[in-house]
Amino acid sequence: MNSDITRLTSYGLYTFDTTSHALKAEKVLKKSQARFIIIPTLREISASCGLSIKFRLEDQAELSQIFTAEQLHYDGLYQVEKKNGRNLVQKIPVN
Repeated sequence: MNSDITRLTSYGLYTFDTTSHALKAEKVLKKSQARFIIIPTLREISASCGLSIKFRLEDQAELSQIFTAEQLHYDGLYQVEKKNGRNLVQKIPVN
């Protein structure tokens, strides 16, 4: 189910201040049966720990609800587009 997320060239990414926040988010999202994978944080994003959550952009609203309901802490939310072997990263504003 989540293996298709690995191959995405356009996706969302949650980054975290600490590894413990990333691992807590992973645990909660697994329990919620959300579609995501844990990946190393991209080099283009430097102000975070080494782990990020990669997800389909169409699942952003669902994940956002889970993060809010469970009071999960994250550093940033990004949209990533892979083009010509490079990651184009854009921060998504959060209300």
